[in-house]
Amino acid sequence: MAVYRVLNQLVLPEDEFRVAGASILETIDSLDNGPEGMDDDMTEWVPVGRGLPLTVMIRHVYTGRFPETGFFSSTGRDIAVVSGVKDYDIFAASARALNFIATETAPHAHLDGPDAFSQGTALVTYSPAVLTSSVTVSVELAVSTFPQSFLSSLSAAFGSLAGLPILMPYAGYLLGAGQVMRIAGDIGHALFDGPVFGLTDRLEFEIAGARRPRADFRILAPATLRAERYEYRDDPSARGLFDKETHRPYAGNEPYIVLSLDGRERPELKDFAPTVASAAVLQRFFQVKDGQQAAVDAVVEGLRLVSDLKYRTRADELKKQMAAVGDDAARKKKIVDELAAVTKNIQQPELRP
Repeated sequence: MAVYRVLNQLVLPEDEFRVAGASILETIDSLDNGPEGMDDDMTEWVPVGRGLPLTVMIRHVYTGRFPETGFFSSTGRDIAVVSGVKDYDIFAASARALNFIATETAPHAHLDGPDAFSQGTALVTYSPAVLTSSVTVSVELAVSTFPQSFLSSLSAAFGSLAGLPILMPYAGYLLGAGQVMRIAGDIGHALFDGPVFGLTDRLEFEIAGARRPRADFRILAPATLRAERYEYRDDPSARGLFDKETHRPYAGNEPYIVLSLDGRERPELKDFAPTVASAAVLQRFFQVKDGQQAAVDAVVEGLRLVSDLKYRTRADELKKQMAAVGDDAARKKKIVDELAAVTKNIQQPELRP
């Protein structure tokens, strides 16, 4: 697997970016049309980093040879786009999130996320302020033909989520905001038994020797794709990898996935992390029969409170450190910055310092 960075339309392998990225960024930032070569009508990137907000989104999926066709399956099949995030401080384990399903999809398809008439979301994760040294992001493609009963269950769950991905804490269960749903016939187990393709990227905010993440596009692809031979375009009418000489879109058999990282604050997504946390512990609390639903508001609220108390305790520790730091201005600034980041992760106003 390879990770590529997108600077302007230039596609650069991650290892090459580590060596020459600084000089390339200086050249791009000095251009007359601004950072990243953006047009005036393009929304600017907001920097990411430790202590800052982080939004990760799926911007484009090229399915390559998937779904593979054969003698008994010559028509299109359904593709589920699934994501997972690990190492945020408020939950210990990742829960798979079902972002969207593209039905009756043929090989070599381009997916930008759910359309206006489909359920789903391109959001992978949101954090009000990153307080961990490393965040691991994985995206998978699962291929199947899902029965209408399963798609109806998804519709009901997505309807309660207010823009968040549906979480799959374990086989056969869907977690929406405020409800857990048991899928009749344990269809969810088949969905994730064998993803046909998966890629992982690690965002290293404070790892010695690693270059810090930058707000930009990232392309995840098999190493055999050699994406540096192409350029990346993000125009609505022409999105994906394009040949530098012929300007034709890449149409090979290797799939790839494009993510975006941005540091813009998004208060409407504040419930994302507590909902993920509840997915990791649901099995302890619920025994739901096929086709039934159960309220999980108490679990989500309880985990939100636990998270807030954890961060409040850390905030109190930082305030004590600040009082004892003396005249060390550099140390005091570091404590102040961390205190501000910790406070952003406390959702209940009554618990903020």
